[in-house]
Amino acid sequence: MDDAVASDFTKMGFSVTATEVEKQGVEIMPVNHASFDAFLECQTQWQVAATMAGLFWQGLNYPAVRLVLDDIEAPKHVFADIRLMEAEALTILNERDD
Repeated sequence: MDDAVASDFTKMGFSVTATEVEKQGVEIMPVNHASFDAFLECQTQWQVAATMAGLFWQGLNYPAVRLVLDDIEAPKHVFADIRLMEAEALTILNERDD
């Protein structure tokens, strides 16, 4: 969040402060840009199950991911990279605060 966004919230009567983590940002190496961009393009392809314990993230719908990758003409290696990012995301998404 930059100063302009914080100012907009203040004008609306909200007090907002950014934490140090929010200020740091994330740097993506140029070699990983295609894979990262493709992962973001697939953000609507998650399969989720509602259980008594809450949501359980099952993973990405691979046939749909393939369609997205074909549509954006992603390099061939991107699918393997997406699967690695998916595995890491699933450990975070399915973390329980019990």
